[in-house]
Amino acid sequence: MRIATAISIIVLLLAASCGKRPVGPSIVLVLIDTLRADHLGCYGYHRDTSPTIDSLAAEGVLFERCQSQSSWTLPAMVTILTGLTPRQHGAGARNDRFHGLSYELAYLPEVLSAQGYATTAFFNVVFMNADFGLHRGFDHFDCSGLTDFHSRRTAGQTVDQAISWLADREPGEPFFLAVHFYDPHINYDPPPPFDTLFTDPGYEGPYDNSWGHVPQIMGVNSGEDSIPPEGLRNLVNLYDGEIAYTDRELGRLLAEVRATGGDSTLVTVIADHGEEFLDHGGIEHGHTLYQELLHVPLILCGPGFRGGQTIHTTVAQLDVLPTVLSALGVEAPSASHGVDLSLLSDSSRILPSSGILWGNQKQACVLRGEKKVIWDAAIDVSQAFDLSADAGETDPLPPDESLLQAALDYWSTPPLAEPPAVEMDEAIKTQLRDLGYIR
Repeated sequence: MRIATAISIIVLLLAASCGKRPVGPSIVLVLIDTLRADHLGCYGYHRDTSPTIDSLAAEGVLFERCQSQSSWTLPAMVTILTGLTPRQHGAGARNDRFHGLSYELAYLPEVLSAQGYATTAFFNVVFMNADFGLHRGFDHFDCSGLTDFHSRRTAGQTVDQAISWLADREPGEPFFLAVHFYDPHINYDPPPPFDTLFTDPGYEGPYDNSWGHVPQIMGVNSGEDSIPPEGLRNLVNLYDGEIAYTDRELGRLLAEVRATGGDSTLVTVIADHGEEFLDHGGIEHGHTLYQELLHVPLILCGPGFRGGQTIHTTVAQLDVLPTVLSALGVEAPSASHGVDLSLLSDSSRILPSSGILWGNQKQACVLRGEKKVIWDAAIDVSQAFDLSADAGETDPLPPDESLLQAALDYWSTPPLAEPPAVEMDEAIKTQLRDLGYIR
């Protein structure tokens, strides 16, 4: 029954748009991997890591508190592109298997393509390739997976290819351009001059641009190893360099977008998840549901989102799809838990997150305003926090029964369709192993 319902939603949505000329603005969706909101200048960071993003926020609308729906890439990216929670769409990891995007679910690129938009994607991680179903709806799809620890496509190379696509498209044709930057992901290895932009030239320890292999990460997260303060500082310095490099290349892309699309383009910048630097004793991401991994930047700039506003109401990755579709005059699928951010009014809605990759995968959390509960289904233990008084989540409170019940209800959510298990050949397994997603 759920699959039939989901198929009906897609059929109705696509049928309603057949034969229409494209309406609404061109859309650029910028997906930055592993980007903590609190490491951007427009979110109060003390370093000048993000002049491009800061200027976009000054021109558009910055959402101060955007909640990711997962702490690792696959479920978070699918949420952004479907408007569904990880429990609804089912993409992620469980029982030692990876599961991709179900073909029965409405998917933003397909909806935009049906509206007549030229659609293209430049992605840079294996979890976003065709094996996981994220190619659907794109006229041009380019996913550069990793083949070893150091061979990822850089932000500069990605922007070069995106600019080439923009130059070749039909003038005046509305487009949807989705660009994914992987650079802030561990290992942190920014190119010159960003490799020394924030680092201490006197540092000679092992926590450099080569650190971050799976055994090293596992050693820290298991408590068997530790990172000294000077080593942690160097890793953060390199991470900030990656952000600054990505920001510069984003500026180059946006300059070309403006040259071709003028002010009629809606630009959205968002991250899939953040990164931990021993905030709760661990490193990297995908292992907890604390805010260093779930608080992500969200900035919109373009038609309907101008004026340098800052929105303090908590929003979510879930809101990207309904907001983009609203700009086209298209109603979001009824299953979406997201809202149109141009009409945002409810500050009390409950925002769920789940999706753990490392360790115990049976965790969920819910956030309502400043109140948060993390629930561990495996041992039936919860932690409650008041983020207004304890932003670092270091002082758990007595259980909040209403939020705990919301977490239980969310965890019991049945998937809208059966997410397909991804049959991985050795090449994909090698990429995932090098990324740290297979141990």
